[in-house]
Amino acid sequence: MSDLLLEIGTEEIPAGYIEPALRAFAKNMKSHLKEARIAHAEIETYATPRRLTLLIHGLAARQEDLDREENGPPKRVAFDEEGNPTKAAIGFAKKNGVEVADLRTVETDKGEYLVASVHEAGRPTTAVLGEIVPAIVAALPFPKTQRWESSGFLFARPIRWIVALLDQTVVPITIADVTSGRESRGHRILSPGPVPIAGPDTYEDDLMAAHVVVSPPARRVLIEAAIDAVAQEREVRIIPDDALLEEVTYLVEYPHAILGSFDKRFLALPDRIVTTAMRSHQRYFAVQDETGTLQPHFVTIANGTGANEKSVRAGNERVLTARLADAAFYWDEDRATAPADRVAMLERIVWQKGMGSLLDKTERVRTIAEAISLAVAPSAKETVSRAAQIGKTDLTTEMIKDGKEFTKLQGYMGMEYALAAGEPEEVALAIYEQYMPRFSGDDLPSSVPGAILSLADRVDTMLAAVSLGNMPTGSQDPYALRRHARGILRLLGEGGVDLEVGRLIDLGVEVLGARIEDPAKVKTDTMEFMRGRLENMLGEKGYTYDIVNAVVSLNMEDPADVEERVLAIRDFRETDDFQNLVHGYKRVVNILKKAEGDAGVPDPALFRDDEERALHEAVEAARPHYESALAERNYRDAMERLITLRGPIDRFFDKVLVMDKDEAIRKNRIALLSGIAQLFGNLADLSKVVLEGEN
Repeated sequence: MSDLLLEIGTEEIPAGYIEPALRAFAKNMKSHLKEARIAHAEIETYATPRRLTLLIHGLAARQEDLDREENGPPKRVAFDEEGNPTKAAIGFAKKNGVEVADLRTVETDKGEYLVASVHEAGRPTTAVLGEIVPAIVAALPFPKTQRWESSGFLFARPIRWIVALLDQTVVPITIADVTSGRESRGHRILSPGPVPIAGPDTYEDDLMAAHVVVSPPARRVLIEAAIDAVAQEREVRIIPDDALLEEVTYLVEYPHAILGSFDKRFLALPDRIVTTAMRSHQRYFAVQDETGTLQPHFVTIANGTGANEKSVRAGNERVLTARLADAAFYWDEDRATAPADRVAMLERIVWQKGMGSLLDKTERVRTIAEAISLAVAPSAKETVSRAAQIGKTDLTTEMIKDGKEFTKLQGYMGMEYALAAGEPEEVALAIYEQYMPRFSGDDLPSSVPGAILSLADRVDTMLAAVSLGNMPTGSQDPYALRRHARGILRLLGEGGVDLEVGRLIDLGVEVLGARIEDPAKVKTDTMEFMRGRLENMLGEKGYTYDIVNAVVSLNMEDPADVEERVLAIRDFRETDDFQNLVHGYKRVVNILKKAEGDAGVPDPALFRDDEERALHEAVEAARPHYESALAERNYRDAMERLITLRGPIDRFFDKVLVMDKDEAIRKNRIALLSGIAQLFGNLADLSKVVLEGEN
């Protein structure tokens, strides 16, 4: 067994591209090696802005041999009447590398056919790698790619070198007119020349000597240590930012931390403006004191040593000062016009074609939010109404219209401008929280007005998109409807807003009014889309699709209630009692599908067998406790009550013929089963649960 080092050297790849591409590189290599019958052990990954690398341990020297059987033509076609091989037999044998005499005849349902037993000897791994590696590299996923040479090869950035070593031997590979060798490249400034790699086992050390820390985890540790060191020197703290740390890890090859400063006057700006200018524009880490107060300092990670630290610091300070000066200008200019005075400006901004201006949307959201508030929190109506009225006005400000890093402060700036204009704190908070949750796993609004405003905004957006036919397709979701749907379900399930999904959709449809051509269809399509999102969310939490379907197919109006039911059923799933109960219930459902007319209520006087009488008594005994448990949302207790019916249902089907010749008896037994189905259906449709052995 050998080790393979494969490094694809490039121009600087954008930081956000690297991690997904590296995962795909390892995954695709593993699948290709498996398909090629080449055994291997662990695959390690390395990356910097200028390279993507795999280190494959325990790689077999050859493919495994393969013995297979190939089916050929019918015997009657392969041989003539005298038994001589025809062109069909000769061609089949030649195609599979065997002699005609080695072909066998097998009997099939369609007659006698020729079969060739083929032995495929494994090829050298080096030969196979030369074929599969270019295909693997070509398939790496990048948001954007480019061409730079005559073959038209597409990659994130131009490929400049390839290192391919099987132990100490170069593996010949050509990609985009670049042929593999053993020479990598060092740091672009500190060690710009070629770096010979002795072998896979010396890879990290060879590049470290050339000022390249090739391991991302090792670079991250160095960056954290360097940041902490400069912060301790000034007795300040770095504001934690894992996402920025991850990004910076893929921006440098040899990290060096530098502490810079800016004018204290910029601390008069809201904190998020300052930190956004640092983070988004220059990838700086913000600094605070022990009390959490923002300080006029920052830490930047340079790609190199401290040899020219003074000039690097000055350059970074100059760039940051320019952006903060822009922000200070915007802040002063924007506050000259209060949010309430900006509402009319929303008329100039088109929201969606066919759905009016941003002012139209604002008025709809305000109406929907007021209706939600009246239903769930009447005391919050005034706050909700005011927040909805001025909630989008920050979109008219210079800060948000900047089109650069400050644009992402939408909502936050709305809150800050509202506070600066003297609006109540609860109104300002709702303006900020209307966009929460912004992504999967994000925090929910902390205030009821914020949650209500978020719901109103999202449902208006969803219904408008659905009515215009802008539903997501595949990976395309231009209006972020999946995110909005998940947000609505989380707000209704976890956000403290006691409102049914259908009622929310109805409110939105009613307010959109004449803008929707077919309200019934829009509601149906939206509810179906929401159902799919709910099923997806529950599946992500580990619940099986069949139990989720069993609950959601009956009712999805209360997402929290749905999950509570799913959880209760899941806890019983693996028990024998549950399996048998579901089996019996499926028999109930199947019989009722064939029944005709209204089943009515069973008449105990018509019971002829002890088993049907016992089943009826068991159902009636369980009913009050079961219904009480449902009312209290104690679904585990409800399941326990249903489990008590397992034995009576089994004995009923063992001893009683439902489809009796006597029509009255038959209808009475169907009525008994119908009552059971209705009872079960108040919890879930357990007929949708997949039992062991079922498809």
